[in-house]
Amino acid sequence: MNLLKRLFGGGGSETTERDSDALIYYVKGHKCGAITRVRIDRRNDLSLDDDDNFFVRKVVVDNKCYGQVEIELRFDPQYNEISREIKGGVFVTRQEWEAQAAEKRQP
Repeated sequence: MNLLKRLFGGGGSETTERDSDALIYYVKGHKCGAITRVRIDRRNDLSLDDDDNFFVRKVVVDNKCYGQVEIELRFDPQYNEISREIKGGVFVTRQEWEAQAAEKRQP
């Protein structure tokens, strides 16, 4: 069970989770309402800005209707989130993502 928690996150109602090397976000696209799990690798995905803070821009494409959601996140040097922007969707919780996954599994 602990292995599954490490792979898929530890729970909570936050819209973001952390593992040792990544920040996990969940986004719901406006096009068809598909929720996608987004993993941001702290070692490879983040860039440094002029203020010595980190930022990342990602275009997330869901696997249901191929809708696109663009996110931009900023973090301080300790990887605490400073700001977030999203176009084409909204940030949602892990529970919403799990509920949508459970609906897909039902016949």
